[in-house]
Amino acid sequence: MVKMKIPLKNQKLEIRLSISVSPNLKKLEKELEDFFAQNEVEGHKIKKFRIETSPNMVNYEIIPLEPPLDESLSAKGGYEEKIKKIGEEYGIKDLGFIYWCYHK
Repeated sequence: MVKMKIPLKNQKLEIRLSISVSPNLKKLEKELEDFFAQNEVEGHKIKKFRIETSPNMVNYEIIPLEPPLDESLSAKGGYEEKIKKIGEEYGIKDLGFIYWCYHK
């Protein structure tokens, strides 16, 4: 974040500028579609999904739509590291499935 202060007689003008980069979600979705077409996730073939971001635009999560994976993943099989690596190519630190997909 860049901050600049400009004195104006009895007042001060303060300007703050922040620059952020957001990933190309269309390209990311296409790459994940290709990944899911070639790989199973713990015996599941993911046909449809969406990517959601947290309000702070830091975390990106994969939400499987078809088939739904409510609490059926155990994080075994090495797919997590592959998905995380795909996310890192787009500047996403921890790309993965949404928390409710995993066993509690």
